[in-house]
Amino acid sequence: MFLEQVELNTVGQYLSVFLPASRVYWLYLVSAVVLAFIAYHQFNHDHHDDELDNEPEQKKSFLGYLFDKDVYLHRSTWQDCKFFVVNALVYTGVVSQFLIGMHGLALIFNLGLTNLFGPLDEPAITNEFSLIAYTLLSVIAIDLGVYLTHRAQHHIPALWEFHKVHHSAEKLTPITLFRMHPVDLFITSLVVSILGGLAFAGIFYLTNEEPQAMTLFGLNIITFLFYIGGYNLRHSHIWLNYPVWLSKILISPAQHQIHHSVDPKHFDQNFGLIFSLWDQIGGSHYIPRTREKLSFGISRKNPNPFNSVSDIYLMPFANVGRMIGKSFQNPQHRVIAGLSAVILVIGYFNVSGAINRQVILSKPQSVHLAKLTWTEVDKALKNGYDTVLIPTGGIEQNGPHVVLGKHNIVMTRTSHDIARTLGKTLVAPVIDYVPEGAIEPVPDGHMRFAGTISVPESVFEDVLKATAQSMKAHGFENIFFIGDSGGNQKSQEKVARLLQSQWEDQGILVGHIGDYYSANGQFKHLLERGYTEADVGYHSGMRDTSEVLFINPEGVHSLVVQNPEGSPSGVSGNPDKASAKIGREMVALKVNAAVKQIRSLMDSKKPASDDKWKIDLTPDEEDALAISGRAE
Repeated sequence: MFLEQVELNTVGQYLSVFLPASRVYWLYLVSAVVLAFIAYHQFNHDHHDDELDNEPEQKKSFLGYLFDKDVYLHRSTWQDCKFFVVNALVYTGVVSQFLIGMHGLALIFNLGLTNLFGPLDEPAITNEFSLIAYTLLSVIAIDLGVYLTHRAQHHIPALWEFHKVHHSAEKLTPITLFRMHPVDLFITSLVVSILGGLAFAGIFYLTNEEPQAMTLFGLNIITFLFYIGGYNLRHSHIWLNYPVWLSKILISPAQHQIHHSVDPKHFDQNFGLIFSLWDQIGGSHYIPRTREKLSFGISRKNPNPFNSVSDIYLMPFANVGRMIGKSFQNPQHRVIAGLSAVILVIGYFNVSGAINRQVILSKPQSVHLAKLTWTEVDKALKNGYDTVLIPTGGIEQNGPHVVLGKHNIVMTRTSHDIARTLGKTLVAPVIDYVPEGAIEPVPDGHMRFAGTISVPESVFEDVLKATAQSMKAHGFENIFFIGDSGGNQKSQEKVARLLQSQWEDQGILVGHIGDYYSANGQFKHLLERGYTEADVGYHSGMRDTSEVLFINPEGVHSLVVQNPEGSPSGVSGNPDKASAKIGREMVALKVNAAVKQIRSLMDSKKPASDDKWKIDLTPDEEDALAISGRAE
């Protein structure tokens, strides 16, 4: 496996020009050529002939200027190419496999946030906001990580010995990007992973779902725009400077060329990758006002001390070794260094082990089967996710004010919360084709209202059976039917009993979670709060409307029930007393009732003995429910 990954990583580096995630992807190179063409003609337009005498390269054709032989045939450029070929194997193929990945760190950080502050009862931010927030926050975190590491590499002598490999390029080309010592790359990647992982974990904690960024070609859209906006001119001889106002926001290619300059006035300037904010805060921001003639390398006297690729790898270690040797002349330094090395090694392997365990045992990206790939479900099953909920809803009338998919809206949210609370539990898609009344010869029940969809009881039961059989075939050992509609309860109970009797000797538990619907305490809770039975009602009244207001307010089109003239409203209860606050309480009661019953069933590993789907109603209540023909 290790050797296979080495081969995959190395070949991937060689094929960088075909990979959108690579900074030298062909599209980014093409965009750099376009911007170079504009810069070339802009310079000719802005200068007179006498000025051009001092810029002989501008008298060349564009292609001659773009592919300047003094640049591309220089010894430094060929050294870049040879190092690229070797380092694709050394770093990308081998060393990078020992990095602690950002995703693994993010899972550890998220676990820490949960342990520190406790799990959130509900997402603190919406999915739409989290998409925008993570798109920006992830780029800011990575950019800050690059800046902090880059600055440290210039100011800490031991790190500078490795980083000056990059600065030893005497000519800049896009391939110079890869002229970085493996130690340099490793440290930068580690810091970036830590800060990127913190950004990921923060959004993950606030949403309870792994965050996603807006992407283009599979790349964060901000990063994509940065790459296509002339990134490859940063390492080039082509001068592309931004207006001053823009240079105070973004690092231009010219500003990065300034960073590579051997002119002492340019030393330790413009450490940033994308944003210039960090350099402005750190006092290292340099904006060139006009075009500056630059020479590159480590210093004017000795721009490139590396005579070969082996020198690039070994000389930094030798220089750092000499530094350590001088420091080791002090006995105290030897003790401190030894202890530090031991702590670092132990810490690295402990963190790596913790991350590996967390990744192995980590939650799937979602509890909903429909949002997972088959490999993610397979991994979850192997990691102990042996319980599945089969939720049912319906497409039925819910008065003139609540959408037909009310039960599906509520069931999607409550099944999610139940699964998260139970742990090791996944959720099948909500079954929304359920019995809603006779279709012909004369529609009854909810079928008397436009938009309702109904299926026969036998069809519904067959769907329940087939779904449970599918879950059993995949390896789920605890299968629970749970429905948000009263008319679904009897069939769920019937199928659960049938399958439990067939599968009990195989160690499979099948149950109907009737407490979710009929023993959740909602009615009693609201009566104790001072509401009347008429207020609470039984269908699309105060309770149902409140639940939808809490979960998805767009599902409630009005709190004022306006009946079509001569038609029933389809409502039992008083929707105008509904609120999102009440909805939160109603959802919590349903979730708690279901979790309690499921845990009881799993503790006993016995089938549900539950006929609580049937609700005892007074004659008045039965009259109130006559509008639908079902105990809803």
